[in-house]
Amino acid sequence: MKNKLVLSFFLFVFSFGLYAQFGTIGYDFKDPYVDFKGLKFAIRLSTDNNIYCPNPEQMNIKKLSENEVVLHSNSLSSAGGQLISGGSIELKLSLTADNRISISAKGSHPTEISKTILVLIKGIKVKSMVSEQPQAKGVKDFKDKKGIRVSYPSRAATMPLVFFTTSDKEWHVISKDRKIRKKGFACLYDHLTNEPVILLSHDADMRKISTNIKAPQWVLGNDLPRIEVVKERCVDLEEYFGLTPFNRKQKVHKDWIDNLKLVTFLHGTHWTGYIFNTYDQMGEQLEWISQTVDGKQILVFLPAWDGRYYVNYPEHEPERRMGGSDGLKRLVKKAHRLGMKIVLMLGGPNLSTFEFLKKNDMMGTGLKTPSGHQELQNWLDWNTDLKIETMGLIMNFGHPKYLDYMISKTSELFDIYGIDGVFLDGTLRWQNSPDYSAYEGLVKYTKEIRKKYPQKLIMGEDGYDAVYGLFDLFHTSGGPLGLENYLLRYTRQFYYLAYPSENGSAGIHEIGWSNDSHTIKNADPKYTIPSISLFYGDKEKYGFQIREKLKSYKNWELKWTPLME
Repeated sequence: MKNKLVLSFFLFVFSFGLYAQFGTIGYDFKDPYVDFKGLKFAIRLSTDNNIYCPNPEQMNIKKLSENEVVLHSNSLSSAGGQLISGGSIELKLSLTADNRISISAKGSHPTEISKTILVLIKGIKVKSMVSEQPQAKGVKDFKDKKGIRVSYPSRAATMPLVFFTTSDKEWHVISKDRKIRKKGFACLYDHLTNEPVILLSHDADMRKISTNIKAPQWVLGNDLPRIEVVKERCVDLEEYFGLTPFNRKQKVHKDWIDNLKLVTFLHGTHWTGYIFNTYDQMGEQLEWISQTVDGKQILVFLPAWDGRYYVNYPEHEPERRMGGSDGLKRLVKKAHRLGMKIVLMLGGPNLSTFEFLKKNDMMGTGLKTPSGHQELQNWLDWNTDLKIETMGLIMNFGHPKYLDYMISKTSELFDIYGIDGVFLDGTLRWQNSPDYSAYEGLVKYTKEIRKKYPQKLIMGEDGYDAVYGLFDLFHTSGGPLGLENYLLRYTRQFYYLAYPSENGSAGIHEIGWSNDSHTIKNADPKYTIPSISLFYGDKEKYGFQIREKLKSYKNWELKWTPLME
């Protein structure tokens, strides 16, 4: 049974992730629909063995009032009615006080694990689906009878809400879930009825799966301004997840961040071993830029300060070739003398090498898919030999052993080197893991570090709504994410670490040359703290150009947005 469960979840994740396989079932599934407020609604239950809808022969539709209807069945149908099973399924629809549709759904099977509850909606002539900013691939057109979909949490959906546009209005659907659990949003073409069908899915927490499943409330409406719907999710975040808007955060960080004019990237050692800056060379350049921009308005960010980028994660020790422990201490002292704060980049969830994991008996601490398979770090060709380097695992911050290590390592860096903050790589990493919650791990990490070191900064890369509130500063690979720029309600953003130097190189970053990349194009300078990448020798080659940029940055001010209130 256990092996069967693991295999079925693996197949589900694999097939759902492939665009070419994403479509409607190739026969009439015979979903029974119920009419409500001009739309049609249906429900399905997905288990570890099959997918079901209500059995029409035992289905009951109760109209409780003009504004409330319940569809219930005490048995389940599959394979277009060819298979009948025990179990139950229920869909409840009601009109809210603000004239939207509340959707509640639940189901159970007598013997099979209930993994997903789905709601199907017909009657909305979808033109596009909007779940995020375009640069995050959060705008998808529905055309040519090809399905579109997105899942939360992800880059393309950083909130559990989407908008469906039609020719004359915009619909929205939002989940009122009080926990971080996977949500799916899709629009498919029903070839039998020749119309679009919207699908909403809620996945059970893999740590708590059973034969029963109940989806948190969905709310469906139209013609509300987009900003009001996004604000509604922000209110939920603050009530259910304890997020604090940036303007109400502790003064020690807020005032300094509000006065920032520059984040300077001082790259260390490339994956291949090439050194862009030693610690002493970094110090020279900090002295030089402080002649133009006040050091108190500069954040110094060090990617690959700990030797070959990614190669030793998460050992995080000063690189001997760059100047070793003494060299790093000299750099920190010089930065502080100039009034600057200095932050070190940590591997975060993005990677732990196999060597580290074996040495520290942590091979089981990687981020697991719902099927229980650990995720490999296997998407980069670091040395352009036309082969992917599989270096280790993506990590789950929720695993107690790994979490303890990262808290200990962060504390060690603060205590020994006096740095001002740390940056976690890849805080977006999340899976519906069967052992530990990556989100809950980040919450514990940030709480513990803030308790021990309230004056220190914690920064992150990429994320989703509940994560943004955990960090003082953020950067995202696709520019400023967040519908209506909601990220700025909770944190502030600077440019991505692949921001090019004057010759166009992205330094230690895998993109290589990035002067024409999304790093610049997708980031809106009105909402993004100015940044600059410096390699040793650049001030001699490009001193004038760099100085002119620095002069212009002195006058930068963050553009206000309504959700910052």
